[in-house]
Amino acid sequence: MADYGTCVILLPEKRFFSGQQLSDGFIRYARRFGLETCEPAESRQLQRHFSCQSGYSWPVAALCRQHDSGDAGTYCWLRADPNYLQAEIRGARVMACSDFGLGPDDVMAVVSALQPAFADYGFTFSAGNDGSFYIRCPENTELPDFLPVMDLLGCDLAGQLSASRTWTALFNECQISLHNHPLNVQRQRDRQLPVNGLWFWGGGVLPTSVAHSFKSVTSTDPVIRALENSSNPKRGRDVLVDLRHVRSWPEVESHFDPLRNTLFDFADGTRWCWRPSWRLRFWRRKSIPVF
Repeated sequence: MADYGTCVILLPEKRFFSGQQLSDGFIRYARRFGLETCEPAESRQLQRHFSCQSGYSWPVAALCRQHDSGDAGTYCWLRADPNYLQAEIRGARVMACSDFGLGPDDVMAVVSALQPAFADYGFTFSAGNDGSFYIRCPENTELPDFLPVMDLLGCDLAGQLSASRTWTALFNECQISLHNHPLNVQRQRDRQLPVNGLWFWGGGVLPTSVAHSFKSVTSTDPVIRALENSSNPKRGRDVLVDLRHVRSWPEVESHFDPLRNTLFDFADGTRWCWRPSWRLRFWRRKSIPVF
């Protein structure tokens, strides 16, 4: 049988499909799936499929900036993603991240309010062309290894903040400036979540290379798009389909072709593996995977 490569399907944590049933047709194959367990978290999920040649652990800020504006150069970069923090007795918890639907005027209002605070430390705070925010630091700036924003949702910030006084001070300055900012006053009037904090992450310089095995990538995620477009010429046979936004299991099943190697990669570290030749393993009837 010809080997057409593997279809890698990126999925959210299994709990998002809780209570949903596998179709009878899918169950016939699912009984023969191989099961694996990897390190959980969305950032680890992406790092299983994309690797950066860099002195930094996961320098996606520079990759995103280069993909967005083409001016990453040799600077150190951090992303500064909007979030909504809910105050608690001993700190704050992250209740929403990144996608707040900010318009161009909103973005420029945030930049105007926060740029002076970053300038005091020798950093440049700016917006990208897609409405994201970036911090440009001088070359050789030591950057803390911040938790990626996709892994931050629901976290208590008490255990996530950097020990660096500089970055803690900037984090607090952002909160103070945004707390009663006219933008958030209007958002609350419109019954929208306020943007009352920024999370810094993805620090580093532009990697010398990015590697993956995909001939095609289907995703609207800016991080994945930046990783794909910064890679070496595509020579692989695999395809990647990003379904981390999907919450309907039948939609996931619609992407499964039993005639092709398939890897269902969940953000909680669970992986379901399938090879077409396993259809002949009629003696291998394990219990079906469950959510």
